Amino acid sequence: MYKQLGERRYWVEDLGNGAPLLLLHGFTGTTHTFNGMIDELTEEYRLIKIDLPGHGQTGPIGVVTMEEFCGDLSALLEELGLPEVSILGYSLGGRTALSFANLFPEKVTRLFLESSSPGLATSEEQLARQVKDQALATMLDEQGLTAFVDYWERIPLFDSQVTLPESTKKQIRDERLQHQALGLQESLMGMGTGAQPSWWDQLNDIHVPVILITGKLDQKFQNINQLMEQKLRQVEWIEVDDAGHAIHLEKPRIFAKIVDTFMIQ
Repeated sequence: MYKQLGERRYWVEDLGNGAPLLLLHGFTGTTHTFNGMIDELTEEYRLIKIDLPGHGQTGPIGVVTMEEFCGDLSALLEELGLPEVSILGYSLGGRTALSFANLFPEKVTRLFLESSSPGLATSEEQLARQVKDQALATMLDEQGLTAFVDYWERIPLFDSQVTLPESTKKQIRDERLQHQALGLQESLMGMGTGAQPSWWDQLNDIHVPVILITGKLDQKFQNINQLMEQKLRQVEWIEVDDAGHAIHLEKPRIFAKIVDTFMIQ
């Protein structure tokens, strides 16, 4: 269903009953991103899924900053009658979850951060990343969505997905190809790692339980999460064997068990 939140309209799915869990997908993902993992969850949750700005059925809605989207997300929770939720975010979705916890701490009960970061620590790093994201946006504009997806699915971050079943790889590719090039451009400009605020100095201010989940094959995010663990107050860091960046895809049963375990604590 579509939800009008101020000036913007988002695609939202609200399923089940029980403890509310908000699911936030990664860049080039949709509300379908976690479907495989959801099949392994117990049936005790109310799952709220949303296509992030520029993605899926939300589509291009203009350049939306991380702070603006978090404001829209707060309005959505109010409309759904949810004073607080647990949030599971993957990559871009994890950065969004962490941003929301900093901006609206009273609305968060716990965070599951899969292969996530608090952004970039310095303005120099942010500027360098903005240049890279602008290059990706230009690729989308000049070469189109299919060429971009061809490039994106071959970046080193996803090397561990080579061994996934062909049916799963096709599902991932089909999900990426359902986007519009303009929407992904807008996402990079508004909510890319270089565009969002850095939350490194605010990690110690988070007072809810945080579950960090990384794949041991994803060295980049292993390093990032090691530093995050040192700064967070209430934290569990779970490293999953034989998994890379997308643990929910590569090890869905293990991932679902992690969520089940910490949702009932």
